[in-house]
Amino acid sequence: MTFLTDTTSAHTARELERMRADAGSGALGKVLNLIAVVKDEEGVRAVSESALDVAQAHPLRIIILLPDADSDDATPRLDAEIKRGDSVGVAEVVILRPYNGAGENQVSLVLPLLIPDAPVFTWWVQEAPKNPSATGLGKVSTRRITNANATRNPVASLTALAQNRQPGDTDLTWAGITIWRSQLAALLNEAPHEAVTSAEVYGNTNRAGANLLAGWLALRLGVSVHLEHCDSAGIESVYMHRESGALSISRPHDGDIATLSRPGRADLQIAMPMRSLQAQLIEELRTVNDDLEFSEVIQEGLPLVN
Repeated sequence: MTFLTDTTSAHTARELERMRADAGSGALGKVLNLIAVVKDEEGVRAVSESALDVAQAHPLRIIILLPDADSDDATPRLDAEIKRGDSVGVAEVVILRPYNGAGENQVSLVLPLLIPDAPVFTWWVQEAPKNPSATGLGKVSTRRITNANATRNPVASLTALAQNRQPGDTDLTWAGITIWRSQLAALLNEAPHEAVTSAEVYGNTNRAGANLLAGWLALRLGVSVHLEHCDSAGIESVYMHRESGALSISRPHDGDIATLSRPGRADLQIAMPMRSLQAQLIEELRTVNDDLEFSEVIQEGLPLVN
């Protein structure tokens, strides 16, 4: 771990190059850049703790950017911290702490540290702008990742993203419901292939995941989907009604094992753990292409939920 006080991004980049040269390694194995915009040290810890697992799937350079802060000395200043080695695996982590106006231009802070010719992902770890693509960092990014569930009003954050979404915008909540979407799709592929007439989603309506799943079902099934609130961390159960009876997946309150039920057949126990922050981020970093299904769900599916 290396600390640089009253430095510049260009000097930090040179120091990183020197450290790699001394260690006999290079940036050739790094496949992408991840800019993590945080609002406090809690956000720094969340990103740093995720780095080891994320880097095992995607060797990368992570630039953690804190907001501009005041210090006793009113002179603009940038402090930087470089993490390499066991604590972050094959990742390189650079933490930028600007003071007294040094962080006003976020793009100029991160540009010297970006690995050339590698995709740039920007992740707003906590609070996110309503229109990510309109920000300076958004304009230099291949993909822009928000985290609605980390904001004060997750549903309002999704609504704002739907209104302003541009290609490349996504939200971690979408990766958070991947297992639910996969299991429900597999359930519907089993015989008899009857049409679904209505559906209900039970979950925490103040969280983004239950809303996204209900919107996805409404859009894909073309039927009325009712979203019912229950006191849980996320999604608790889904019921899809057909002429022969209801198909359902029910997960006990914040548990890891769900029960899959089908008319006339024995119930099945399936693993459906709550997805970790690391798992969601790893999924979102797998592609630089735009996710058209996510776009359709937040713009067309969410308004269909009742």
